[in-house]
Amino acid sequence: MSATVLATIPGGRALVEWFGPTPNFHDAELQEINLASSGLSTLRLHTWEITNTVDSRGYFVLDKHVLVTFTLEEVSYVALDHFNLPGIVFDLEITVANGAYQVGWSGSYGVEGTLKAKKMRIVQPNRAGSAAT
Repeated sequence: MSATVLATIPGGRALVEWFGPTPNFHDAELQEINLASSGLSTLRLHTWEITNTVDSRGYFVLDKHVLVTFTLEEVSYVALDHFNLPGIVFDLEITVANGAYQVGWSGSYGVEGTLKAKKMRIVQPNRAGSAAT
């Protein structure tokens, strides 16, 4: 995912500032999808940064946990496959084309899909214990 694209989305810069490098959402848990034909639609993901540190059990230490909500307005396209939640994201990409945002993700487990919307915003409600948009 491009930091340039994230910078065009309200709340995107705060997400980049939280993670340092641009987040890739690999292994993030897609917890919730709410779709509305009019009004707001949302995707809610629990994500984190995977460090190079290994714990006593041999697992990589996870840091900077955050619950991220993508809020979409004027959704014009929905494609979902293997609809099972929670899902594990393999990769997630946000692009902009023809005046619309496209969020697409493949899954390691569970749901994968693509959504297109005219407007998008990113909310991180529990980042460092405070609300940030």
